[in-house]
Amino acid sequence: MSRKPRLILSRQALVANYQRLSSFSGQAECAASIKANAYGVGVDFVAPVLWEAGCRTFFVAYLEEALALRSFVPDADIYVFHGFGPDAFDIALASKIRPVLNTLDELFIPGVEALRPAIHVDTGMRRLGIPQYQHDRLLDAVSLCQPSLLMSHLASADEPERPDSEQQRNVFESVRASLGALCPPSSLANTAGILLGDAYHYDLVRPGIGLYGGSPDPSDSKGFEAVVTWQAQVIELQHVRKGETVGYGGSYVAPRDIRLATIGLGYADGYLRALSDKGEVLIEGQRCPIVGRVSMDLITVDVSSLRSVKEGKWVEIMGSGISVDTIAEKANTIGYECLTRLGARMERVFV
Repeated sequence: MSRKPRLILSRQALVANYQRLSSFSGQAECAASIKANAYGVGVDFVAPVLWEAGCRTFFVAYLEEALALRSFVPDADIYVFHGFGPDAFDIALASKIRPVLNTLDELFIPGVEALRPAIHVDTGMRRLGIPQYQHDRLLDAVSLCQPSLLMSHLASADEPERPDSEQQRNVFESVRASLGALCPPSSLANTAGILLGDAYHYDLVRPGIGLYGGSPDPSDSKGFEAVVTWQAQVIELQHVRKGETVGYGGSYVAPRDIRLATIGLGYADGYLRALSDKGEVLIEGQRCPIVGRVSMDLITVDVSSLRSVKEGKWVEIMGSGISVDTIAEKANTIGYECLTRLGARMERVFV
């Protein structure tokens, strides 16, 4: 019998998160960001569930992602954040894939209007998008490329106390005003942007992390449900005496006699090595600490307080008991990284 770790993926939780974000968004259309294989959760699972829940617009990073997505949602509007070159226009047109245009030159490429592109204007992120110093040339470009969407991206929406988001929204408003009657439907908000309120919603919002159960504020889940329950099995149990070391490098020295569980999970599955001597797993409703280093395929956990644990038992690595944001905080990273690192070799169970 396989001892591989597994991901249990909840349709109900995914739909509930989408509906919650839709309700926050008011009259704006609620699209979905499902780049990076739906943030590691799996496009083959996420796309059909969201389509059935009413989502009609999807965003990915690359054309290859869009083409793979098309087979799951034949009638959806699909945008590619990074755009693509003219050599891909015929393929994109045949599959009805829309580029997001990020530079002024792209707006003037012959034939781009047939793709019904989106235009991305930079309002302060300074990463992708037409820079603010070129916004005065947008009117002529918009009249040529006939965009279906005007968009920008918030840099600090997950820190609502900062003035950055309001400053970006003001720049976005000035661009919209300069385009006048030519201004297409507009989009500014990701998950965190949605939570900033009505002024940020415009015509379309495009949440990502909230769909999958993560929160822009790790201390407040905003009611998002865990879509992924990550489980692994206890492979071996042994007793470790006080003063004995555990794992590579002997980084953990037992301060007393302990009972140790070896669990079939490691950094090859996406469990971050930074969680060595920091992470926890949930066993029988109790959090048990990882002791020693996370290795490629295994972790070791102190289960001294749980005498009933047996080999073969499934334990929760991430889920409703230990959220993705809790794991991220302990690893000094963000939930986005934890999800997108979920390993391909794990069994995936749809429930």
